[in-house]
Amino acid sequence: MSLELRELQQGDGCSALSLLDPALTPLKTFLRKESKQLHQSHLARTFVIVKTGQTRVMAYVTTLCTQISVEQFRDQVPIESFKYKDYPAIKLARLAIDAELQRKGIGSRLVDFVIGLAVERIMPHTGCRFLVVDAKPQSVSFYEHKGFKKIGEAGADGLSSTSMFIDLHRT
Repeated sequence: MSLELRELQQGDGCSALSLLDPALTPLKTFLRKESKQLHQSHLARTFVIVKTGQTRVMAYVTTLCTQISVEQFRDQVPIESFKYKDYPAIKLARLAIDAELQRKGIGSRLVDFVIGLAVERIMPHTGCRFLVVDAKPQSVSFYEHKGFKKIGEAGADGLSSTSMFIDLHRT
């Protein structure tokens, strides 16, 4: 099977993503209802994996600009003498893999893609030091394996997550 990684396009099929776990339904809902509008508005960027020559989204990752409060780091201050209250960062806001492609390294490759994008395309042109993610409980070990470190707990809409970061300056 030949796969293609590219930016989300207007004609992409965003309704057939199969995630199996009901706890991941918000990821499917985001792709179906919000991703194209946010992408077109330049509020977030979504990159998709499709089978070559097809438009059905098999996996996706969404990024956006954000910041991390210096206070969140508590004991592990990564940059001494930084005088601002927030560090500039990129957020890996969403990542989902269709059941057909799970456990095949696609998620790892998408994280590597985002790290590469930040290091090669964003950092040379603007201040950006960290990649952050709010990991769902079942994804924390995946992100730790990729080199992310915990910085705290987060939660929205009653869903808990763990805020994590990776220092792009050291990757």
